[in-house]
Amino acid sequence: MNPMDNNLRIGLEQAGMTDASDRRNDALKPNDLSFKDVLTGLVDKVDSLQKDADASIKGLVTGETTNIHDVAVKMKEAEVAFSLMMEVRNKLVDAYQEIMKMQP
Repeated sequence: MNPMDNNLRIGLEQAGMTDASDRRNDALKPNDLSFKDVLTGLVDKVDSLQKDADASIKGLVTGETTNIHDVAVKMKEAEVAFSLMMEVRNKLVDAYQEIMKMQP
């Protein structure tokens, strides 16, 4: 397995798109997930983290929870996930623009 396959597998597991215990073979098959499925799953995961952080903030404001540390951690997770998603988007746009420059 090459390092890129391993990194993709780890990223998909962390995004909740694959089951870490379900490893019939170590390498991802190219037809397992489409590019659209991967991006949709990652956007859904970021959305889920944002909603979880919002619910934590609401719980803190209403007094349902008093653990500020957990709320801060959830907010930071959502922030980092959103930043990563935006960087991936920027790289995709840059790649698209480079491909368009190669067109005659």
